[in-house]
Amino acid sequence: MIHSPARAQAVERFRPDPRRLYDLAWAARLAGVSRHSVLVYCRWGLVRPVANPEEHGWYFNSEAIATVRHVEYLRVHEGVNLAGIRLILRLLEEFGHKFPSRW
Repeated sequence: MIHSPARAQAVERFRPDPRRLYDLAWAARLAGVSRHSVLVYCRWGLVRPVANPEEHGWYFNSEAIATVRHVEYLRVHEGVNLAGIRLILRLLEEFGHKFPSRW
């Protein structure tokens, strides 16, 4: 398969359906990260599944997937470690803000 800029832009613009829940594998795929990364982010408290994983499995909504994307952006492109990202998330939550849309 040949990678094309048009295809990459189409994937970049995809927005998960806010009415659906996605299992761990699909959430990771939609966020562009590994399943392991999603689980690490959950352990750090950076993202939360919508249901108790021990009872119902790992399911995520569109907001959680967007958060994973933002966390990955901060980690990879801005060089922020997970402790720093956790602080950023807490401050954003405390002041009633969400991630800027450009992330």
